[in-house]
Amino acid sequence: MSDTRETRVVAVLDDIFFASKIKEAAKSSGVRLDFIKNANGFIENIKIDPPTLIIFDLNSRKLKPLELIRELKSSQELKNVSTLAYLPHVEDKLKKEGIQAGFDIVIPRSRFVRELVSILENLN
Repeated sequence: MSDTRETRVVAVLDDIFFASKIKEAAKSSGVRLDFIKNANGFIENIKIDPPTLIIFDLNSRKLKPLELIRELKSSQELKNVSTLAYLPHVEDKLKKEGIQAGFDIVIPRSRFVRELVSILENLN
C-alpha cells in the first residue's frame, strides 16, 4: 500500500452529498482527505501542508471558487498544485470562467462522480 501521508487531497465544497462521495472514494483509494468549508485563510491552510490535488465545487456560491483559484495560482509556492473543479454539465459559461481563472481540469459532476475513484487512485 502506498504512503497516504504523501498523497493528500483537499476538497473545497459545502455540499454534503458530494462530501460523502469524495470521502468514500478517498477511503477506498487510500488517500488522505481534508475538507475546507470556509474560504477564510484558504491559502494559509494550503501552505501549511500542500496537497497533491485540490477539488473544488465550481458551483459553490458560498466558497467563491473562482476567487480562490486566482489566489492559489497567483501564489508562487502553490501555483503548481493540481486543481480539479466539477460543475453541472449545463454551466458552459461557468466552465469557461473556471478554465480562464486557472483550474487545471473542469469536468461535469456526472463524470466527476463516475471517475472519482480512478482520479484518486492515479494520485498514488
